[in-house]
Amino acid sequence: MMTVLLMILSVVLVVSTLTGSTNNYYNEPTGNKGVTDCSVTKKFAQFFNVSLTSYTLIRGKEFQIHVTFHNKKTIQWGILHFTLTYPYKNYINITFMDEKFNLCDYIDDIFKVYCPMPPGTYHTDSVQTLTKLLWPGKYYAKATAYIEKGEEMMCLMTEFTVK
Repeated sequence: MMTVLLMILSVVLVVSTLTGSTNNYYNEPTGNKGVTDCSVTKKFAQFFNVSLTSYTLIRGKEFQIHVTFHNKKTIQWGILHFTLTYPYKNYINITFMDEKFNLCDYIDDIFKVYCPMPPGTYHTDSVQTLTKLLWPGKYYAKATAYIEKGEEMMCLMTEFTVK
């Protein structure tokens, strides 16, 4: 039994290292001061008043996300790259999620606007439910959107605690 547990732990550690989760690009602390704009440029879009109802989230419970978004150019297509990491005992970071999504689908889900998304200011108060699969503790989340030419459109990151 102990051998099986050690094998599982070693696989988790190797996978988290191979996914780059020890690299601060994926898990830059924000000091738990809310949502930080990590965009390299503001020529495409800006976020205002981005917040969660609480930065201590409870597994299986709802939380609300407030967002005001202003895009300066029409969004025809894009990719949303989302990462979620967990600093295990402040020794190694385990990547729970490192996925790419269709940006237009995400825009439709959050803002109820289909692509092409014309320039303008958009607001949402989205209610989400936190999965029960996350372990209790602190997490780092980062979302970066890239438009059709591969240019970074926006970047947001935050840290939160799960109970």
